[in-house]
Amino acid sequence: MNQKIKKHLQDILATALSGVLEESGKKISEKIDVTVEVPKDSGHGDVSTNLALRYAKIAGVNPRQLAEVLCGRLSCKADEEFEKIEIAGPGFINITLSNSALHVMLLDVLEKGTEFCRTNLGKGKKILIEFVSANPTGPLTVAHGRQAAIGDALARILKKAGFEVSTEFYLNDRGKQISILGESLYSRYMEICGKKYPFPEDGYRGGYVNTLARDLFDKEGDKYSRFDKEEAFEYMSLYSKDRIMRWIKEDLKNFNVEFDTYFSEKEFTGGGQVEESIKALKDKACLFEKDGAVWFKSTEFGDDKDRVVVKSNGEWTYIAPDIAYHKDKLAREYDLLIDIFGPDHHGYIPRIKAAIEALGYDPEILKVIIIQLATLYKGGKKLSMSTRQGEFISLRDVVDEVGKDAARYFFVMRSNASHLDFDLELAKKQSPDNPVYYIQYTHARICSIFKKYEERFKHGYVQVDNTEGLNPLVNYEEKEIMKKLALFPEAVDACAVLFEPHRMTVYLSELAALFHSYYHKDAKKFRIVGDREDETTFARMALVSAIRMVISSGLNLLGISAPEKM
Repeated sequence: MNQKIKKHLQDILATALSGVLEESGKKISEKIDVTVEVPKDSGHGDVSTNLALRYAKIAGVNPRQLAEVLCGRLSCKADEEFEKIEIAGPGFINITLSNSALHVMLLDVLEKGTEFCRTNLGKGKKILIEFVSANPTGPLTVAHGRQAAIGDALARILKKAGFEVSTEFYLNDRGKQISILGESLYSRYMEICGKKYPFPEDGYRGGYVNTLARDLFDKEGDKYSRFDKEEAFEYMSLYSKDRIMRWIKEDLKNFNVEFDTYFSEKEFTGGGQVEESIKALKDKACLFEKDGAVWFKSTEFGDDKDRVVVKSNGEWTYIAPDIAYHKDKLAREYDLLIDIFGPDHHGYIPRIKAAIEALGYDPEILKVIIIQLATLYKGGKKLSMSTRQGEFISLRDVVDEVGKDAARYFFVMRSNASHLDFDLELAKKQSPDNPVYYIQYTHARICSIFKKYEERFKHGYVQVDNTEGLNPLVNYEEKEIMKKLALFPEAVDACAVLFEPHRMTVYLSELAALFHSYYHKDAKKFRIVGDREDETTFARMALVSAIRMVISSGLNLLGISAPEKM
C-alpha cells in the first residue's frame, strides 16, 4: 500500500480509537498501535484492520461493538477518504478507498518516478551476498545461471529496500580439483603434440578442455611437451584456471551480473587465515584430536556429527578454509551474511552455523538460500545434462538460445525452493504465453501510445501535477490499476524480507494483465489517446505513464531490459 495513505489511515484510526477510549474514561499509557493490511480477497475492501479486536478488552466492550462505534466516527470521512466502511466477522473493519484517495496514491507514483519503489526497510544495514562461486574448472552451467539470476536480482531488490549490499564470488582456485584440471589439459595437449599421456580417471572431459589444449598449442607449439611433467602440470593448472575464469566473468557480464569482489581462496589461504581460525577454535576449546586428526566439536553447536578440520596427514579438509572464509566475512562487520548454494549444500548449513557460533557470533547472522536445480526442455523433450561426462548445456548456450532477458526471467520466476522446468521454446515465443514477453510488451505498447500521442497532437505528453487532473479516472478497471501500482513498494519489501525475488515476477505479471484487460476491453470506452486533448486523455496518459514507470523499475530489479519497441 502507498505509505502516505497507509500512515494517513493509521492516524485516522488511532484518533478515532483514542476518542472512544477517552469518552468511556479508559486510559492507555502506550501509543495506539494500528495495523492496516491489504486483504487477500478484494471483496473485503482495499484495506482491513483488526483494531477493534485488539483493543476491545481495554474499551470494555466486545470487538464488534467497538468496531461499530469506530465506523460511526469514520463515517465523517465518507466520500472524502472512503467509499465504503464495513464490519466483517467478529470485528474486522474493511475499508474501500474513495476515488480521491486513489488519485492521491497515483499522483505519488508519478511524482516519485523511478524512486517510488525505494523503501527504508533496511535502514542502511550491511549485507554481503555470496553467490555463483563456481569452481574455475569449467564453464558456467544452467545451475550456476539460476543462482546468478536469483542472487543478482536479490541484491538489486535489497538495495532498493534500503540495505547496503555487497556481492561476492568465492573463487575456489586451489587444491586437488585445480591439479586434476591441469593434468586433464596436459593429456589433451600431449595428444595434439602427437604424444601420449593417459587421461586422468577423474579428469574433466568437457570439450572446453580440448579447446584450451588447441589454443595453447597454437600459441606455444609443443613447448610444454618437453617440460618436466610436474612443472607442466603446474603451468597448465594456472593457465586453464585463468582462461576459464575469464570465460566465467565474460558470461556473467553478458548475463548482466557483476560482482563487487572476486575472493581468491588461493590468495586467502596463503596469508595464514586458515591457521588463525583453527587456533581461534582451539583457544575456545572447540577442537579435539582423534586418530591423528583434528576434529571440530560441531555437535555441541547443533550439527549432527563432529567434523574433521585437519587430516592425520596435516592437510586441511574442505571445511577448514570455509570456516576461515566466514570468519573473515564476520570480521568485515556485516549485519547479515547471505550464501546462495545449490541443493547439494543442505548439509553445509549446520556445520558452518556451528563454526560461527563457536567463534562467538550469533549463528543467525548467516542466511543460507538453497536454489533448486533447473531442467531444460526443448520441443517437449528433456535435455540431458551430465556434467560427469562433460555433456552439459552451459549458461552461454541458454543465453545464445533465448536471450539474456528471457533466461534471467525464467530462472527467477519460480520460488528458490521449487525445481524449475525451463521450456526453451516458450522462452523464445513472442506471444502472451511467454511471461517475460507479455510484461516487456506492456512496456513497449505504452511507449507506442506515447508516440501516437506525440504524432497526433504534435507535442509530448505533459504530466498532470495535481489530483484534480486525475478526476476522470473512476472506472473499475482504472481503480484496480491504481491499487496495484500503489502496492509496488510493498512488493519490493516482500521480496526483500522473504529473500524471494520471484515475487516480483508475479507482481509484474498481474500489473501487465490489468493493463491488457483495460487496453483491450472496450476501445471506445477506454480509448487512451482520443481525437482531442481533454481531461480524460490527460488522466489516462498519466495512468499509463505510471504503469510504464513501474514496469520499467520492476524489470530493472530483475536485471531485465524494458524495450520501447518489440
